[in-house]
Amino acid sequence: MKYTALLSLLLLGMGSKLVYAEDQLSATLNESVIKIPTTVKTIFNQEVSKDMVVTQFKPNGDGPFPIVVLLHGRSYKDRSKPGRERFLQVSRYFVNRGFAVWVPTRIGYGDSGIDPDPEYSGTCSGKMYVPAYEAAATATLTVIAYAKQQSYVDPTRIVVLGQSYGGATAMTVAAKNPPGLIAAINFAGGGGGNPDTQPYEPCRPDLLKGMFGVYGKTARVPSLWIYTENDKYFGPTYPKQWFAEYQKQSSVSQLAEYQAMPAFGDNGHYFFSRAFSTWRPIVDNFLQRQGVLIPQTPGNTEETGFAKINELASVPVKNAELRDKYVKFLESDIPRAFVVDASGEFGAYFGGTTDALEKALALCKKRAQQECAPYAVDDSVVWKKPTISAQTDKAS
Repeated sequence: MKYTALLSLLLLGMGSKLVYAEDQLSATLNESVIKIPTTVKTIFNQEVSKDMVVTQFKPNGDGPFPIVVLLHGRSYKDRSKPGRERFLQVSRYFVNRGFAVWVPTRIGYGDSGIDPDPEYSGTCSGKMYVPAYEAAATATLTVIAYAKQQSYVDPTRIVVLGQSYGGATAMTVAAKNPPGLIAAINFAGGGGGNPDTQPYEPCRPDLLKGMFGVYGKTARVPSLWIYTENDKYFGPTYPKQWFAEYQKQSSVSQLAEYQAMPAFGDNGHYFFSRAFSTWRPIVDNFLQRQGVLIPQTPGNTEETGFAKINELASVPVKNAELRDKYVKFLESDIPRAFVVDASGEFGAYFGGTTDALEKALALCKKRAQQECAPYAVDDSVVWKKPTISAQTDKAS
């Protein structure tokens, strides 16, 4: 894609700032919005040049920070919503791990304008997936090229992550091996699905299999593929075939990994947006193996084997309110800690701060009027029932 690289270089420095009301931007995530001039081609080889809206988040400080580009999917109902993509929970996840985050709203969607639609891939029987994903990848590469020129961005540590159409786009980008790309994460990537009219049967899955096979021949960056068993867009079988073809054609062993997740809700296609607490440890582990440091809560985090982290019935609490607090703990990001007193009547949790355990213990002690102990820290159950003195028992 020499043309794309040249085009991206020509666009550098031309991004314009967009102004939003304060209540539309996250100050804690240093959120801002820009427009980047972008040129892509449709499946009919027609050139489209428009400004692309890009939402930015960054940690405090000057960097340089690794960067992740988050890629949205494609609605089969309404491409105008949301007006501006943010992925706020996922953006916060990456900022907490020291990443700058850029979220393009690609041409054909939301505030970047729904017409023309350069990612249209044709009728169900006549799909032209390759040029459609090429358009999405070109837009993504334009964002990457612009981001790499910013002083707070580390151009040698780039991750692309996409969901649905964006997941397949992430793999399209990975197949091009742009300099600095260290990983690609594909959540439910594919195209041509419609859960209303043809559940589990996407249009021309054979073409997608062939496309992913071609990507496997050239990709040289690690990738993580995450799909559920009840994805009503693509079903449980086709994604495994796409991955198998990608692996078959790859000359690099163990470059990609597939996570087959169990059924989630009534449609596992929404696993990315609704199951943060489930996929977060998987992505943490993957990123850690790519050399990205993951924050950890200090203190005793040795697993005791008392229970699995998500076994609600094993949590030693005696009322529904405390059990609900534990559910909130499971949904929170690390660093995090959940603590309880020996009687199981009082507890507390904190998430998102490096002193989460210390804060949780202090709050629990204040409420229980006795010492509390950690039940779970980050992703480990560390429960060792505390010993309460007779004097403390009597006082309580």
